[in-house]
Amino acid sequence: MKKQRVLILAAILAMSGLLMAAGSLMAKVKDEVRVALMYEPSTLNMLEIKTGIELPVIMVMHEALLVADPVTGERTLENSLSESMEILPDNKSIRIRLRKGAMFHTGDPVTAVDVKFTFEQAVNPKNANLMAAALDEIEEIEVLDDYNLIIHLYEPYAAWRELLWLGICSKKYYERVGRETFRKHPVGSGPFKFKERKSGEYVLMEAFTEHPVWKTEFKYLKFMVVPDDVTRLALLETGELDLVSDILPHHVKRLKRNAHVVVKREASVPSLYGLAVKPDNYPVFKDPNVGLAMRYGVNRQEIVDRVFLGEGYPLYSYASKSELGYDPDLSFAYDPDKARQYLKKSIYKPGDPLLLTYTSAVPNARMIAAMLQRYLGQIGMTIKLQQLEAGVQATYTRNRDPREGHMTLYSWGGGRDPSTRLLLSVTSDSPYTSYSNRPRQKELDTLVKKQAREMDPVKRLELLKRVHAIMTEDAAGIILCGANMIYAHSDQIEYNWTPNESFTFNLHRVKIVK
Repeated sequence: MKKQRVLILAAILAMSGLLMAAGSLMAKVKDEVRVALMYEPSTLNMLEIKTGIELPVIMVMHEALLVADPVTGERTLENSLSESMEILPDNKSIRIRLRKGAMFHTGDPVTAVDVKFTFEQAVNPKNANLMAAALDEIEEIEVLDDYNLIIHLYEPYAAWRELLWLGICSKKYYERVGRETFRKHPVGSGPFKFKERKSGEYVLMEAFTEHPVWKTEFKYLKFMVVPDDVTRLALLETGELDLVSDILPHHVKRLKRNAHVVVKREASVPSLYGLAVKPDNYPVFKDPNVGLAMRYGVNRQEIVDRVFLGEGYPLYSYASKSELGYDPDLSFAYDPDKARQYLKKSIYKPGDPLLLTYTSAVPNARMIAAMLQRYLGQIGMTIKLQQLEAGVQATYTRNRDPREGHMTLYSWGGGRDPSTRLLLSVTSDSPYTSYSNRPRQKELDTLVKKQAREMDPVKRLELLKRVHAIMTEDAAGIILCGANMIYAHSDQIEYNWTPNESFTFNLHRVKIVK
């Protein structure tokens, strides 16, 4: 009898142990967040970024001198490496005081010497860094002490804040391990540190628990390389992925049927679709009546509704919705009759074929091009379509090659600051300008270059308004629309994307809800 009681007690204790173990498993907090990558990162080294597709992975390892505000997307000091910034009286030097306490994953402090090292390496030709051309605006970085430095520009540069998002790297670590080891095992001072990479499959990060500012709710962050759109969505639906970005509008309905998937959208992401014309090669577009006919002859709202399934908005000026200089009051009603009247007054000869080029680099390009062909055909223009490889089209544009055709469909993600796009595509001396002799070209050149050097934001906005007024008057080319960013995550996490940043720059803000 006593033996039987012992066996029963042992069985109860064993069962209790199993229940406790099961309970602990059920209560275990999710310790890995898995994020989809469309492309295999070409590098994990901040000093050698090549195309920008690497940034989602690289930036979680790093901190920068300025970061994006989680609501507005504007560059801010809050939670950056910088404690303060001041534009000096010469209007072309920025004095920066670093935040004390920031440290690399090696335990070494982040200093002004590391900032200088990072920027110098980024412009070093051997690294072929994507940012090298833009960083040429910097003449010198002067280190005052461990936590104070001055960035000297060659001349006033209005978009100087857009130079300071670069993640800062450790000079001491780089010199200790050498370039090749630094490439294979990079370190930064961000909320995650590199742990493992399996080429073609994933990059695994581990939370940097010693970070003085950011404390994550999970231990591991895994970037999974899944190039196929449908496969990414399937993995999200089964719970094998937690976060997927760049979702096409026609997949939204499918995802909303899954109770464990949360679909979100962001309209403030910089986005611009337009149709560029080539007056330098085809003088017919120098007649503003042709441009006005196209302006009123295209149904922008229908493009948004049919191509983007309503996930977008019409645009009417050469500025994205979130960009400095955007005018929300400017619009042109769809009016085919008015378009036909302008075309009749123009030098365009009915029946003359106009070649419209598109590339696969523009999302939904074939469908948009076909709709433009129909709209412009309805007002009396004969439009033929051609598809070019993106690199060929860019070469034709740069060389002003007539083989590019009369007009080209393009898209621009860009950022909130318009300087780079305006300097590359509007000024007469830019290699990408397709209309170098507008009626008011000298005035336009002066305004575009002046706004790029104007450090006073109020004065700069006035200059940008004048730029857009001249371009609207010229009626060369038409702006079509912008698109929302659609993303989704599992119901196990909560994540709100930061506008104007790569989708995964702020993954340390992910909250675990299940």
